[in-house]
Amino acid sequence: MAPTGPTGPTGPSQEFPQLLGDLSRVHDRVIKELTLDDADFEEALQHLLRRPGKFLRPALALTAAYLVGGDAPAAEQVVTAGAAVELLHTATLYHDDLCDQAVVRRGRPTVNARYGDSTALVLGDYLLSTALGLAASLGPEAAAAGVRCAQRICLGQLTELREAGRTDRSVHSYLAAIAGKTAALTSYSALLGAIAAGADERQRTAIAAFGHHLGLAFQIWNDLGDLHGPAEAGEPGKGRDLWNGVYTLPVLYGLESAGDALRPLLGPELSEDAAAEVAEVLRRSGAVARAAEAADEHLRTAFGHLDGLGDAARGGVTALRGALGGLLPELADFVGAAAGANGRRTEGT
Repeated sequence: MAPTGPTGPTGPSQEFPQLLGDLSRVHDRVIKELTLDDADFEEALQHLLRRPGKFLRPALALTAAYLVGGDAPAAEQVVTAGAAVELLHTATLYHDDLCDQAVVRRGRPTVNARYGDSTALVLGDYLLSTALGLAASLGPEAAAAGVRCAQRICLGQLTELREAGRTDRSVHSYLAAIAGKTAALTSYSALLGAIAAGADERQRTAIAAFGHHLGLAFQIWNDLGDLHGPAEAGEPGKGRDLWNGVYTLPVLYGLESAGDALRPLLGPELSEDAAAEVAEVLRRSGAVARAAEAADEHLRTAFGHLDGLGDAARGGVTALRGALGGLLPELADFVGAAAGANGRRTEGT
């Protein structure tokens, strides 16, 4: 079964016609890796994959490979890279939902809600070990990159846990957390695809830096969406980070500019009305616009790193911008202008 979501007729397959087929190959490889003799364990491991997400990270691995090796259908080792990063991402979702005691993801009960906390923990470990094993099959550099990525994800999540509930949290702490828990994996995804495609050191460095800044932009917009965007069907509403005491970039900017109004609203007793008031304070104070500007800047920086790939990759970079507009609708308004001075997005759009 091909993954659903952004890979349909209006998604990234317009820019990279081979991407849809290659993502289907990645999905099939993931399912193959999670096919076991024990039907109960197999069902639990494949639980989230019955309603796939955007497959953003495999798409990054594949498109990085296209930038390096051309736009022919991906070689089998590139498909392996895509499967490795999707399995690693799925492992983090199992563990994140366990830490947050979340009950719904993608409109389905979470693994911890369906199978229990201990089972979710061990299943996440199994996914992690399988992901790192696939990466190791691509060679020692890929194996080392996978270990570094997993370590950075853990450190990012630990940073976020340590800072929970702190209204004196610094922007530096926030950026360190998302550099680990989000950007490490987007950077690794792009890097692993490049390694699998035979990229040289210069290409690997540029593509990894692209993935890093793309991940920062993506997480900032995700955090803005938590304050202002609709929830997926059956999932917790906006403000989930606020209820968990996770103060993200717009909140930190708001504390800088409107702390007296904001601090009394925050805390473990946060009500729905208070959460709505927090969002309004952040909008009025300019914190939302400032955070959106930060995401915009990281996106421009991301594409700036791809300039180092040279003229031969220019067409592929242009196609990548279009593909990301399909994969990440929240970035679509300005992704095409990421390398220029225009395309800045303001609050309320």
